[in-house]
Amino acid sequence: MTDAEFEAAVGKIRAGDKSGLRALYEAYGDKMYRLFLSRVHSHQDAEDLTSELFLKLWEQAGRYRPGQGHCAWMATIARNMATDFQRHHGRMMPVEDAEAAAPGALTEHTTAEDTVLGDMQAADILSSLSEDEQEIVRLHIAAELTFREIAEVLRRPLGTVTWKYRRAMDRLRKLAEEGRLA
Repeated sequence: MTDAEFEAAVGKIRAGDKSGLRALYEAYGDKMYRLFLSRVHSHQDAEDLTSELFLKLWEQAGRYRPGQGHCAWMATIARNMATDFQRHHGRMMPVEDAEAAAPGALTEHTTAEDTVLGDMQAADILSSLSEDEQEIVRLHIAAELTFREIAEVLRRPLGTVTWKYRRAMDRLRKLAEEGRLA
């Protein structure tokens, strides 16, 4: 969805037209679900958070300012919601069994990351990375944000974000070669 399409949808929401919210959900529902799932490791919780996110977008549509980057704006709200959820429910959450938990949640890209990520569980993959690296990988792969958008969300320099992402992917490649990720 382009910025103009997003702004049009937000305009509809501000006017009380639910079709604007429907357009946002159709464009971003799956991405936001995958982002939440990569953080909370539970389908039910990820579904609940996704629903809550779109209710929040309905309520906060008036806060969106055109030109601020709609993907980063939504990802920031989602990231804050996931962080709040984890604070209230504890940081360590049970991961559902391998077949049920996030099939393809981090493997939908058809890029070089596929060779590293394969069919591995998101939680297993990310646990070998620092928290910063985990967040950058989640935002890039699960939410499909660009590095520039991630830098906006995390309020970090673009160079730092790209460096940490590359370092994380290098670490995962090395672990995969050693057979420690499977």
